[in-house]
Amino acid sequence: MQIFLANPLLNNMNAIKRARIFLVDDHVLVLESCKKLLEPHHDIVGEAHGASDLVSQIRQSKPDILLMDISMPDQNGYDAARLLKAAYPSLKIIFVSMHLEPTFIMEAFRSGGEGYVPKQTAGSELLSAIQQVQEKQRYLSPLISEEVQNAVLAQMDGIPGTELSGKLTPRQQEVLKLVAQGFSAKDIANMLTISQSTVAFHKMQIVQALGLHSKADLTKYAIKLGISPLE
Repeated sequence: MQIFLANPLLNNMNAIKRARIFLVDDHVLVLESCKKLLEPHHDIVGEAHGASDLVSQIRQSKPDILLMDISMPDQNGYDAARLLKAAYPSLKIIFVSMHLEPTFIMEAFRSGGEGYVPKQTAGSELLSAIQQVQEKQRYLSPLISEEVQNAVLAQMDGIPGTELSGKLTPRQQEVLKLVAQGFSAKDIANMLTISQSTVAFHKMQIVQALGLHSKADLTKYAIKLGISPLE
């Protein structure tokens, strides 16, 4: 399945089938804004302020696409997505969230999402995401960093060099070496010209890939791999 990593020009919306869309967000203002944006192009078949009882609501409204927030008071969007995907495998889920941290984005796709659109983006991007998901493509906002985009691509396509393959990418090896040498996340971010959240993301992938649990484990592995000095 193809994944778009940039925001292409929006195609002629009149040429695209109107989708049946269900909205989930605990903020009324967000729901109202989404409805105003989408109603000229798509059919809004339902809305909810939380994730509880979504399975029965989806059964009744039969949407093609679910637009859902991640952070909600009753249940997080990830758990809701897993339940919905188990019950309705053909349902397409686009996460619409304020979070740009790598861990949030990766988990969104792991839980079954087909798209990720930050709330900070323009409304036209949400329309683009819906259009591409309709065409059986995945969508990632251009606001998301290139490193995270590549990691999601690798996760979706099973490219060697991800945490799923049990090997480390060159960037992960750089992070591992600096962690083993005692540098803080802030230091590593400055040295590699990336954000601290991206450093945390790489550390999480390293730990998951190698089954490690502590900084001492990271250091031992770095020495074994030959990417960290023994002193």
